[in-house]
Amino acid sequence: MRDIRYLLTAWGNWSGSRIGTEYKAAWPLVTASSDIRSMLSDVDGEIVERAVGRLKHFDPLGYDIVVAYYKGKVSCKAICQELGKPAYYITGFLARAEAYIEGSVAELLEAA
Repeated sequence: MRDIRYLLTAWGNWSGSRIGTEYKAAWPLVTASSDIRSMLSDVDGEIVERAVGRLKHFDPLGYDIVVAYYKGKVSCKAICQELGKPAYYITGFLARAEAYIEGSVAELLEAA
């Protein structure tokens, strides 16, 4: 299993490059030589997207934190300030959400 943080970072890059589209990309939006961000294939991106979607039903605040952190590139400190919570509170939510997503991704890969 890939490191979940790497996978979520790649998912954030993948989903951020597809905002407002409902169709699979027929070509990369940027060339590999000009962009060194980690990206996912559409198949892998959709698997992670489903796992993150499951989190929304299970833990709405965890979902919001994951989307803000990985897709919106908002720092944990900024999330803490916005919610008025201490850092350990947000990092705890983030860690639980990452663990849930990791389990969901593993389950979805087994089913495929």
